[in-house]
Amino acid sequence: MNAKKISLLVIFASVNMYAQNCECEKSLNEFALKYQQTISYKQQAKDKKVEAAYLNKLDKLVSEVKESTTHWECFIKITDLKDVIRDEHSRVRGTGISDTINIKDSKFFKNLPRYKGDLNLLQSELSKKSFQDIEGIYYSEGSTFGVVKDQDKYLGILLKTQMDHWEPGMQFFELIPALGDKFRISFIKSDFSLFASSRAERVVNGRFVFYGIYKDKTQPYHYNAPESDSLFYYKPLNKKVGYMRIATFSWANDNVAVANKFINDIFPNLEVNHLIIDLRNNGGGTDQIGKPLRKAIKKYAKRNNIYVLVNGKSGSNAEQTTHFIGELKNGTVLGDRSMGVIAYGLNYGEKITIGKDCFSFYLSDLKFNEFFEFESRGVPVDVLLNNNEDWIEQTLKYIENQ
Repeated sequence: MNAKKISLLVIFASVNMYAQNCECEKSLNEFALKYQQTISYKQQAKDKKVEAAYLNKLDKLVSEVKESTTHWECFIKITDLKDVIRDEHSRVRGTGISDTINIKDSKFFKNLPRYKGDLNLLQSELSKKSFQDIEGIYYSEGSTFGVVKDQDKYLGILLKTQMDHWEPGMQFFELIPALGDKFRISFIKSDFSLFASSRAERVVNGRFVFYGIYKDKTQPYHYNAPESDSLFYYKPLNKKVGYMRIATFSWANDNVAVANKFINDIFPNLEVNHLIIDLRNNGGGTDQIGKPLRKAIKKYAKRNNIYVLVNGKSGSNAEQTTHFIGELKNGTVLGDRSMGVIAYGLNYGEKITIGKDCFSFYLSDLKFNEFFEFESRGVPVDVLLNNNEDWIEQTLKYIENQ
């Protein structure tokens, strides 16, 4: 055992001897050790370069901690350490505040990040940015944000809002480059209850795919799946082509029984030679749905063509199914690169807390080694679709042109 690992054990022991709190150095060291329990760390740290990067990052982050380091700043540091390991099922969360009545009097509120410059000048400068530039003015329902570059990252600054307690100049999120064309977005929940992050963010046609803010709502944006009251449904589009929507693989709300009945009822009776399966916005779930669906797809694709629609909100089991279809002789993947939450999973979903519940993460305990290259990157598509036209219509044109 090297010296750095020994020091981690000593520090962890001392943390448990005393009352735990949100002191950042203690929280960092405690997290560093507890995160080694994840199956992703155990797998990736077999590479000594990854292990060294993790320990060196810890040393660097601890050296940067000051007495004035805020809860948000500590959350970012712990997230930086976690992101040495590629595992998007196991993200760090920072515990916020639940007392919204007296929130403005709290130390938590006063320490939230704020923009230190002139807001009027900032808004004026950002209004000049091009539509395709990440910097600029963005909107959501009831709020206006300025996204401004700050060295190697972007800050989301609140310019105007109708939300309780939020004030102009407060920072809502930060954005830093991640793998490929993705970003890590770290954000404060609007009710102040937690800090969270995701490395699945993309900025497409003036919109944040994950976070949902936009520059111009009137611009065409055919990225998400059509809304429906049904999670699973099928309809013929013409004599040759059928459309199937699979909105989730979640086991909740009796979905497993509903999904499997749907699969067993529909696939044996398909009379089309081309099937479009829409997995957009499907965040994944259980193999109790995924495996029966893939089995039915494999049988259908022996004599027919199958097309899967996927986007940056398609994750986990939906990504595994997407990759499965893409590997079939008669399978084609269309849309946009998926989320990149694919190589690990949560079986029991044990929540690990740090200090007095200051920070937490879920202990990943499932691994799918064959998908590791897509973790934090996403599954690529065979045909990239644009957002100016309906994706189903684009797929129909693609089928017609084959």
